[in-house]
Amino acid sequence: MVTSAARVLELDDRRLLLNHLDEVLWPDVGVTKGDLIDYYLDVAEHVLPFVANRPVSLLRAPDPITGECVYQKTAPPGLPTWITTRRIRSEHAALGYSDYVLITERAAVAYFVNLGYISIHPWSCTVDTLDRPDLLLFDLDPTEIAFREVRNAALLVRDLLNNFRIRAWVKTSGGRGLHVMVPLTPQYSFAQVRGAAEVITRLARSREPSLFTLDMRRARRRGKILIDVHRNHRGATLVSPWAVREYAAATVSTPLEWGELERPVYPEDFTLATIRERLARANDPLASFLGEPQSLTPLLESGRSRRARPMA
Repeated sequence: MVTSAARVLELDDRRLLLNHLDEVLWPDVGVTKGDLIDYYLDVAEHVLPFVANRPVSLLRAPDPITGECVYQKTAPPGLPTWITTRRIRSEHAALGYSDYVLITERAAVAYFVNLGYISIHPWSCTVDTLDRPDLLLFDLDPTEIAFREVRNAALLVRDLLNNFRIRAWVKTSGGRGLHVMVPLTPQYSFAQVRGAAEVITRLARSREPSLFTLDMRRARRRGKILIDVHRNHRGATLVSPWAVREYAAATVSTPLEWGELERPVYPEDFTLATIRERLARANDPLASFLGEPQSLTPLLESGRSRRARPMA
């Protein structure tokens, strides 16, 4: 029976029954599933370019009892035939092939949010070039350190890339970190892209050794920032721009202009409650991102790159 907590959505020649729309997903701020679906439909034109034609993982809403979130890395069973999937070889040979979701239209976004997923996490390559990424990614992950230091760290990574004539863009992670991103032509292997990220990370660490760490163990990096380059492995994912995160305030992974990092700005400034107003008054900083691929050649051909050893 269709109640006030359900509605039929007709969108792009699809007809979806949306249910449990009054389910509260973020109790601290009163955000419901219906609010989340409406938000994603409002920003779909900004989200879809970053997830379409890419394998994605999906994150479920926090469990109301344990607070835990679960990633759905491969396509869940029972999908309607109009949801696009692709059978892809796993990065682990022993696992063989699996079906992965491709989100190519607004109706698919609404469908998965209705199933209980809250954010989309795409691969750094498209299904057309599964072994050639078109993104170089730096995940700045701080532990017990002021966010101004994270802002400064991102600006340093930007400047180091600029020394090799590589332009970068930035967004909040939606948590306590920042993501520095570079669009690429899909001509480099994952090993090359990861190697380029490692060179920049070493340069950053040599510039600010007290600020950065390579230790993945959170307990060992209190007061430091990990520049996680492992997002540049085949099959690794990064939350999409404009995605709502699982944290209590319903923060959003928000693209920023670099100038915004030069003044006090904080992750909690960007939430589902505030993000529409931001988009209404300002351009999307990532509007030109995918149309401006950068070359890694100056970095890969540098002496530093040739002498670089794999990081532990």
